[in-house]
Amino acid sequence: MPEYQDIYDIHRHLTGKKVLRGTKRAADEYILVIHILIFDENGRFLVQRRVDDKATWPGMWDISLGGIAQSGDDSRRAAEREAAEELGLTLDLTDTEPVFTVRAPKTFDDYWMVQIPSTTPLTLQPEEVAEVKWVDRAKWEALLATHQVIPYSFQYRLFDLYEKGFPGTRIFPFPDPQRIRGAVFDMDGLLLDTERVADRSWVQAGAEFGLADPLRAINGCRGLNDAGMKHWFELHEPGFNYEGFRLRARALSHAVTDVKVPVKEGAAEILKRLKDAGILLAVASSTREVTVRDQLGRAGLLPYFDAVITGDTVSRGKPHPEIYCKACEALGLSPSECIGFEDSVNGLRSAYRAGLYTIQIPDPEIQAPGIESNALSWKTFDSLLHVPESCYRIG
Repeated sequence: MPEYQDIYDIHRHLTGKKVLRGTKRAADEYILVIHILIFDENGRFLVQRRVDDKATWPGMWDISLGGIAQSGDDSRRAAEREAAEELGLTLDLTDTEPVFTVRAPKTFDDYWMVQIPSTTPLTLQPEEVAEVKWVDRAKWEALLATHQVIPYSFQYRLFDLYEKGFPGTRIFPFPDPQRIRGAVFDMDGLLLDTERVADRSWVQAGAEFGLADPLRAINGCRGLNDAGMKHWFELHEPGFNYEGFRLRARALSHAVTDVKVPVKEGAAEILKRLKDAGILLAVASSTREVTVRDQLGRAGLLPYFDAVITGDTVSRGKPHPEIYCKACEALGLSPSECIGFEDSVNGLRSAYRAGLYTIQIPDPEIQAPGIESNALSWKTFDSLLHVPESCYRIG
């Protein structure tokens, strides 16, 4: 059944317009989003882990629950409905109000707080929620320290705000780095302008092999290694001849890159600047090692790197953090001493979860930055040329 949302103006006045969920909206058109922060009688916080195949924040821990208000819902009705749908929880929020509201780009986010007995039975929405658990302050901070939580502006002060009645303090989700000693780079789409070549190859190979929606596959697989892409196709395109398609797409790409490797603007310049500053450098690319070394070598960039970690040398590819953890380990550094450069959301998920200070260099023509990629990024610049020294001359 189609689901519609009411449109508000910047002052949170209803405009009388409603749109189908997922419809692109103008910059001055807002929808209502609700969140519920659930605590028990012992002051523990209820967290939920998103299912692994969610389009955004897959497998990460989230606050108790949230969702988009449907057309005709006010904030209270939307919160009560989401509680029933996601957790099977019956709430009566009559005569209560959200504890704070954040106006985000194109949304008004209302945050409600409730306290329920820890013995309250919960029924999970299987397509949304993988598991839930109660956490005290120490366990919550442990989840934050291991980068398993979706970043919220208040996440480091959640229990303080609970104890003080939620005054609505906004805290940026990244602490300040104490020292930067290393930098880890993705390759395709960041250092080398190979994403466009790969995309064209996927479109052509997709047409040859009868792939119904090549662009969906391209965006779903961007940043993944071979195993991750194969898994994506098994999940979303069962029965499709992935192996034949992949070999054909790879051959089409190499027909271009074997002639000339296209280098992104500012790639050589920033590598030289970092090297001159004494920063150790590593590559963390989902591409096979033989291709990474060949293409970086022919582009004249390979000599800058102290370590090369690739998709065929890890057991779990991006968005899992393993590849970035291995890159930092190869440099002899902790992730908190490193900045990680990425252009894709899967890469940012990987670097963020590993604990690096993530720097996003998006290419809007390839994959425009969104809410998740922006939240996962410590800094965002439109080119490698524009990364300032203040990002690495720290400590």
